[in-house]
Amino acid sequence: MLKIEGQKAIVTGATTEIGSSICEVLGNAGGLLAIVDEDRIKGEETCHKLTTKGINCRFLQTDITKAKEVQEMVDTVLNDWGQVDILVNSAGEVRGGFITEISEKEWVNMIDLHLKGTFFTCQSVLPHMIKQGRGKIVNIASVEGKQGFPLAGVHYSAAKGGIMALTRQLALQVSPLGIHVNCVAPGPTEKEFMFLSKSVNQEELLAKIPLGRLARVGDVANAVLFLASPMAEYLTGESIDINGGKYLT
Repeated sequence: MLKIEGQKAIVTGATTEIGSSICEVLGNAGGLLAIVDEDRIKGEETCHKLTTKGINCRFLQTDITKAKEVQEMVDTVLNDWGQVDILVNSAGEVRGGFITEISEKEWVNMIDLHLKGTFFTCQSVLPHMIKQGRGKIVNIASVEGKQGFPLAGVHYSAAKGGIMALTRQLALQVSPLGIHVNCVAPGPTEKEFMFLSKSVNQEELLAKIPLGRLARVGDVANAVLFLASPMAEYLTGESIDINGGKYLT
């Protein structure tokens, strides 16, 4: 198994299905986790579940769409641990809807949560990573950010496409300073399909996926661990597609 023994990691969106799986996988690999979410109740529940599994973690309630809160969260981690080795931006939510059905508020909220939140966390963590001369940033994008897909709304696809572009440009800027920036782009998970399945037939969807199944959260979490580990020392600015071969069809 890949190991990140003793590495200090911040994981946003820790209470989501994908986020909690990422936390468990990183924790089992030896990482010390600062799990971040706006929902205090779910955050504390997630942290408790991880702790009972022997994972070293702490919960920090943070609205990542607010720069001041993000900076305070990062400062707290640095004051307590002295370093941040890994940042995983997994906060987000999937929403469907035809373009004429999406309100201005829904558009702004989607862009803020995915894109602005990722920008703020990177902006706050990077001065420290630059100072220490190393770091791993892993962003969570989506198949919908690169290829049209029937499940998601245009606001979701635009936000995830923006994360891919941010990842590439940020990698160009900070990789010479010893910092790796990559992203994982999952296909639809089983839970996402159930949420958005009104307009899509599962058999038709699976017929377009060569491996014949939807993504599992463990598939995504294992890719994150790989990118955060020493095994990915020559990868930066990349997007790992976890979609069962969807792009082949």
